[in-house]
Amino acid sequence: MIHSHPTSIFCIIATEFCERFSFCGLRTILSLYLRNVLCLHENAATVVYHIFIMMCYTMPLMGAILADNFIGRYRVILYFSIIYLLGTVLTCCSAIPPLMLPPTTTSMIGLLLIATGTGGIKPCVAAFGGDQFRLPEENQLLQKFFSTFYCTVNLGGFMGMVVTPALRRSVMCFGDDACYALGFGFPALLVLISIIIFVAGKPSYRIKQPRDNVTLKFISCAWYAITKRLKYNPESDGMPRDHWLDYAVEKYGEKLVADMKVVFSILYLYLPVPIFWSLFDQQGSRWTFQASRLRSEVFGVTLMPDQLQVMNPAMVLLMIPVCPGGAWPLLPDMPPLQKMFIGGMLAALAFVSAGILQIGIERSTLQVPGNRQTGLVIMNTLGCQVDVAIRGEGIASVDQHGTALMTPLPHRMLIVTATSPVNCAGRVMKKHVAKKELISVAGMFMPVVIGQNSDDQIGLYFMDPNPFVKSLTGKPKLKVVYVGETGPNKNVSIAVETEKRLSDIYYVSDAPVDHIGESAYMCLQPGKFRWRALSADAEMSGSGEGYLRAGGVYVLCLRERLGRLDAAVLHAPNPPNELHLAWIVPQYLLVSVAEIMFAVSGLEFSFTQAPKSMKTITIAAWYVSVAFGNLIVILVAQTKIFQSRATEFFVYAAMLGIAMLIFLRMAQDFHSRNIDADGSSSESRPLLHHRSKVISVHSLSTSSTRAFGGTGSSAASCLGVMERARPAAWPARAYVHLATPSTGEPKATTLAQE
Repeated sequence: MIHSHPTSIFCIIATEFCERFSFCGLRTILSLYLRNVLCLHENAATVVYHIFIMMCYTMPLMGAILADNFIGRYRVILYFSIIYLLGTVLTCCSAIPPLMLPPTTTSMIGLLLIATGTGGIKPCVAAFGGDQFRLPEENQLLQKFFSTFYCTVNLGGFMGMVVTPALRRSVMCFGDDACYALGFGFPALLVLISIIIFVAGKPSYRIKQPRDNVTLKFISCAWYAITKRLKYNPESDGMPRDHWLDYAVEKYGEKLVADMKVVFSILYLYLPVPIFWSLFDQQGSRWTFQASRLRSEVFGVTLMPDQLQVMNPAMVLLMIPVCPGGAWPLLPDMPPLQKMFIGGMLAALAFVSAGILQIGIERSTLQVPGNRQTGLVIMNTLGCQVDVAIRGEGIASVDQHGTALMTPLPHRMLIVTATSPVNCAGRVMKKHVAKKELISVAGMFMPVVIGQNSDDQIGLYFMDPNPFVKSLTGKPKLKVVYVGETGPNKNVSIAVETEKRLSDIYYVSDAPVDHIGESAYMCLQPGKFRWRALSADAEMSGSGEGYLRAGGVYVLCLRERLGRLDAAVLHAPNPPNELHLAWIVPQYLLVSVAEIMFAVSGLEFSFTQAPKSMKTITIAAWYVSVAFGNLIVILVAQTKIFQSRATEFFVYAAMLGIAMLIFLRMAQDFHSRNIDADGSSSESRPLLHHRSKVISVHSLSTSSTRAFGGTGSSAASCLGVMERARPAAWPARAYVHLATPSTGEPKATTLAQE
């Protein structure tokens, strides 16, 4: 393939590589940017993310209409790439604080332009690459092109998912530890490079221009056929037609109606396809959240959940050569529809695997109480064991400096009693029993800290209700709690610093409610951290260090006694992740094979089966199915009909399995059509070659016919005869019979044009 079309194919593939590198890198850091910089709620950030993806796969329809009806594929790719470039530049500028641009508004406009640009060129690049081949002679090369094209898509995506997040995390800019300006600026540079490469290859392209407004005819013909079918009267209109489009044959002709029948049969097969994409695109949302619940230390390096998205393109790159249509296929080649069915079933199995893994995660993770339930998280700062009793519910023993959980409990007022030994770690407790009433909150945990005051009396200190939910990013969360007296002008501050010298400071109130104060959660990097507590008069001071593991929710309890720091205990109400990252590999392996079988075959099927004048719009419909898949995810996420994520995964798997069985039944009724011979009067390359043969010249003004012999000589070629003959020897008006030699055959064997 590369030897037959070296320059044009290289430029097209290089353009797609840069575009995918840019888009996938930008998409990888987008959700974190929406939450951490624009300060959107996690649910709002998730919805904005999927709306952006949905728009990216809806805009291909606009690009296809413009390409097939007005300006052609080359110009659509060029113009929409410029829009894409403007969007990336605008998004980059929104992340540069000195420019003083409104970040949310600027970002949303930039994302809108990016969705328009990448969506507009999406259906045209693959179709434009297919235009470079002559069918059906180069059908095998076309199949290899689509495999190479999809391999390039995944290579660009893989590089973008690795490089762009690394740039964001490794560079500090504008006083922040994450440089989103660089993370968005690098994709903008790649889009600019892709435009330069694409324009540079123009002299070698086969550029086909649209000959008429196919879309307008398509819509008009369909509307006319529907109205005629609805108004059909057996008495006046005669026998009913076999197909509803046949009612438009008299007005629009058999050719257009036949092409529309093919397109509608393809669109009919697309009906179950969005279910596949609704599962596949959850790698960037649901599966990323699932990965944040896994222990991700690999050879001493802690991986972040968003980095795991690179597994899919990496596996696709490794497996494309050994899948059907690749360079070294391990399986026999199959029809595209059969490969799509197998790919869909593999994706369903991937979600079965994800559901099984989710069951293990839920069993090892602290589960939030139900709507009419509550729970107690008891944190003991004393150096001895304490027994905690809930009237009418039970008793729990809490080890020294330990944490205990009592759940589920009924949502009502609870009477909590804590009892410690009289001699607690060498200290005589003047009061070793404490009792308090606790008003619970439904659906939340009630954190209780067990401590002692300056009079050596055991005490119960209630924190604010808390769900103790793990962070979406997989980073550990830390909350600082101060128990004791502060007093005016004492100004107690607690500083926390990580190994990367990132710090946060919590200032304790001068009058904490019920002698307890707590900070907001801090999301820190896994690893060691140091803390230091200090009062303004330096009477109370202390320091220490701890270790945070990925996925853990921690509470650092500091207890004051007699104006001095008496205890510092690190609790983990929601323990760090226990299941290892390796358990998520099977589902990524299954979904990667599914993508190769389903997506590559779908692109090939859309291009080869669609009529020549409607190839781009058919590929656009394929991409629009991706948008509908994301819409399904948004609707399911917003309705919140599933209490368990594992149940949701199993339901998705069942839906896709049923959809693929329906797809298989629909595919059995589809009749594949022969690939159209390639040829267009509007393409930029000449149809006649230098070795085209002149069979005869018949004058229209006389009855003479001149035949040309000498096959195999340059004098017998069309161009050679016209160059050597005198102008007077050619009739003023004539039929010229020409023939083009077939591959490897010097003789004129096929009649090309009359």
